[in-house]
Amino acid sequence: NAWLFRWIIFFGPLWFVIIAITIIMIMLTRDVRREEKQAIAIQQQTRLRRPSFEMVEDVRREQHMQNSIPPRAQSARLERSKQMFHQAVFYVGVFYITYVFATLNRLAQLIGGDSVYAFMLLHSFLTPMQGFLNALVYRHGPCVA
Repeated sequence: NAWLFRWIIFFGPLWFVIIAITIIMIMLTRDVRREEKQAIAIQQQTRLRRPSFEMVEDVRREQHMQNSIPPRAQSARLERSKQMFHQAVFYVGVFYITYVFATLNRLAQLIGGDSVYAFMLLHSFLTPMQGFLNALVYRHGPCVA
């Protein structure tokens, strides 16, 4: 019965939380990207409403440049959402890296009765490394969220 409790108490909730965090991070990065696009649109609208002659010329020049700027250069404006996406990928990636081999090792034990050496080695090495990998994620760059 120990194997049943292992799956019900540890691996079941663990993968539920990992999948929930993945979904939450996807939703969060999409919202940050949408908010950043809205902020850029509001900023452009605000520039259009300014009454000064110099601003009108700047807006005309900016509109002309935007029409001639390739989409790749326009996407550079969404820098904050890109940083947020990379940080979310690294954060969620640590969970997958540390627990996928532990789960595969336990599945191999459940199905075949014995551990696969490669899974056991990676399970034993990566699971305790989760704290270190999380530290790398948070030291990788500034916290964007």
